[in-house]
Amino acid sequence: MTKPRTILAYSDKMFTPSESFIPRGYSAFSRLKPVYIGHTINGPVPEGAEAVDITGLHGPLGETGFKSFGMISAKLEQTLRDLNPIAIHASFGKSGAYALPLARKLGLPLAVTYYGGDATKKSNTKNSFTRTYNRRRADLWNEAELILPCSDFIRRELLAKGAPDDKMVVHHNTADPAKFQPGEKKDLIVFAGRWSPKKGIDTLIEALSMLDGALDGWTVRLCGNKPEGSRDAFEQGLHDKLSASGINVELAGWVPADEMPKHWAEARIACIPSKRAPSGDAEGLPLVCIEAMLSGCALAATRHAGITECVKEGETGYLVDEGDAAGLAENLRKMLTNRDETARMGYAGRDFALESFNLQKQSVKLEDHLLRISGEA
Repeated sequence: MTKPRTILAYSDKMFTPSESFIPRGYSAFSRLKPVYIGHTINGPVPEGAEAVDITGLHGPLGETGFKSFGMISAKLEQTLRDLNPIAIHASFGKSGAYALPLARKLGLPLAVTYYGGDATKKSNTKNSFTRTYNRRRADLWNEAELILPCSDFIRRELLAKGAPDDKMVVHHNTADPAKFQPGEKKDLIVFAGRWSPKKGIDTLIEALSMLDGALDGWTVRLCGNKPEGSRDAFEQGLHDKLSASGINVELAGWVPADEMPKHWAEARIACIPSKRAPSGDAEGLPLVCIEAMLSGCALAATRHAGITECVKEGETGYLVDEGDAAGLAENLRKMLTNRDETARMGYAGRDFALESFNLQKQSVKLEDHLLRISGEA
C-alpha cells in the first residue's frame, strides 16, 4: 500500500474546541496525511494526529515577524521541508494569509477554506494596511490554487469582494452521521449556539413569547448561555427578557460538542434563527443545521447565509426572513400542533443531510481537491 503523502494543515490556533470541525474534515483521508501547523494548541490533539507548534521556530522577530512581515526562518523552513509536504490547506481566511509566505517559500500549492465571518465581517472586508489579512487578501486570492467557501452564500460574498470565481469550489460543512442519529423523540425544541447577535436568539425569545398556550406540553431547551457574572450586556439583556416574559425554558449552559448528539437525538424541532450581526458577521452554513437534520429534527430557521442551502421550505423545515419573530412564531405554532408533519420533515431532512452533508463523503471530496492542486490526483 502506498504511503500517504503529507499536507500541511494550517490553523493558527490549533484544536480550539469550538473548531473541532477542522480536524474532522480530514477524517476520511487515505491518500493524504495532514500535519497540523500553527501557533498554540488550544485543545487535545486528536488520537493519531501530528501537530507542530511553530512558535519556537521563528527568527529574531518571532511570531510578529512571521505574521506581519512574512519572515520565514531557516529553522522553520527546514522543519517543514523535512515533512516533505505536497500542499498547504489553511482553515479560515486569516490563516490563509499567514500561510501564504510559507506556500511561496516552500513552492507549495495553497488551498484556503472560508467559514463565515472571515468572508463577511466589515473588519475583514475593508481595506486596511495594519491588518495582515486585509493587506494580503488580494495576493491570497491571486496566488491560492483553490478557495473553498463552505456555502454558496459565502462564495457570493467573496465574489462580491473580488475573489476569482474560477478558483472557488463550494465545499459544504458537514457532520458525522454515525454520531448524529435520531433517538427516542420527545416534545422538545432545542436552540444551540452562542448568545450573540449573529445567532438570532433574541428573535427566538421574542417568538416564544408569542406562542402562549401552544407550548403547553412542550419543553424548550436553550443551550450555549454563560453563567451569571460572565455574560456581556447583550446576553444579560436576553436573560432579563426571558425572566420578564415568564416563558418556561431549560437553560443548558455551554454544551461540549461531544454532548450535543444526545440533545438533537431527542428533539423534534431545532431552531436556527440566525441573522447578520451589526458587525457584518454572518454564518457560513451552521453546523447545528446539519447535526439536527442528521438527528431527525425538523428545522425552524431563517433565510440567512447557507441555511437556505440545507432547509427545503415545507419539506425539511420552515424558513422566515431574518429577525421576523412573528413569522418564526407562526412556523413554530404549525410544527407544535402537527407532530406527524413535523416528524415527516425531520426524517426527510435526515435523508437530505445523509446525501449532501455527509462527513465521510465531503472529507473524500476535500482529499480529492488537495490531490488535484498538488498534481497527485
